[in-house]
Amino acid sequence: MILTVSNYTSNKVNIDGFSLGVVISRKAILGGKCVDTGEDLGPPVTHLVHTFVGVAGPNWGSFLCILPIGACNLLNGINCSSTFLKDINSKKRYKGSFIFTIFSTGDDIVGYEVCGKVSSSIEGADDNFEFQNMTHSEVILNTIKLQYDLITFQKADDDDLSWVE
Repeated sequence: MILTVSNYTSNKVNIDGFSLGVVISRKAILGGKCVDTGEDLGPPVTHLVHTFVGVAGPNWGSFLCILPIGACNLLNGINCSSTFLKDINSKKRYKGSFIFTIFSTGDDIVGYEVCGKVSSSIEGADDNFEFQNMTHSEVILNTIKLQYDLITFQKADDDDLSWVE
């Protein structure tokens, strides 16, 4: 999809991922072999991505993985010890020219910290925007202008952050 959009527009693409879409997008950009099927996704497409914004993504896992649910398996799940998360976190700065994350201390799906890491942060990001007490859904709904500004201008406007405690 990234290659198709880039070819169609003759431009680099911007990616604004939310929740599981963040980690799935990261794997699509990274390429390589799928950890579960061994299927080759091809080479990295970093050169095709201008700005990557990850909103409330379980980049380091989800605190819900204390429960035995399928999405938290150790192969391709969002358990902090999964092979999939180890794969997408093994390299730095492959997500695009500009990389940002947006997350909350009150995320009720991903959580804030898991296995000693801030769950939704990405190491090497240009900036990580941490908000207080927003639920998982509120993070995306209450930060739309910030997401737009990061994709359009690669920086936050003072208004994006003024209403946050």
